[in-house]
Amino acid sequence: MQLLRSSRDLIRTRRWEGSGGLILTEVIQLTIAAQACLLTLAMPGEPFPGVREILVYPRTFVPRHVCDPRKWLQASEPQRPLPLEGEAWGNGVMVLSWEAVREGARNPGDGSNVVLHEFAHELDYERHLTAGLELAEFVDGAAATMVPSVPDPEEWRRVIQASYERLSERIAAHTASALNEYGGTNIAEFFAVATETFFEKPVQLAREDPDLYAQLRSLYQQDPAAVA
Repeated sequence: MQLLRSSRDLIRTRRWEGSGGLILTEVIQLTIAAQACLLTLAMPGEPFPGVREILVYPRTFVPRHVCDPRKWLQASEPQRPLPLEGEAWGNGVMVLSWEAVREGARNPGDGSNVVLHEFAHELDYERHLTAGLELAEFVDGAAATMVPSVPDPEEWRRVIQASYERLSERIAAHTASALNEYGGTNIAEFFAVATETFFEKPVQLAREDPDLYAQLRSLYQQDPAAVA
């Protein structure tokens, strides 16, 4: 019931828009909202206070801008953006592909879910979860002064950095991982991918990287491996 209430609140209190010819329906809204609110189900307060608008395209879309400062991306990012399945913009706007959302909901155990991924980016920004790690230098060190909103920030940073480096080593060695190799792109993408894996492949993640699983369990106040 709590998930349904939170989902309804997210639908009622945000501006939703069907883009690219998509006719927005209650089913579409509820499918997105329920998956998003799964992240904050056990967290106090309003879920995702920074999100004010959710745009939904029928399929992949080309972003209107190249650089999202909330993700601390490098200035050398390519100037021709590729079609995306989802993106958390830097001004409180979330953009999603309905086709990708539907596919993620249809396969809840494949470790790939665009809603969990993009709303994890939003949570990262709001709570500074990857600030002060690998990408801090790209904002003149400003990110280094942000403290992650977790019980033990130093332990959080240590585990996230170490887990990210282990994934990078696995990718380089062509070793299988419960985590999608897209998580090796940068530390922010690692957190988003880790979130997808935590909710969709919890047993595999807990077995492969128990320290990372423990930190995510503490952050989300949920233990999906226990009920898998």
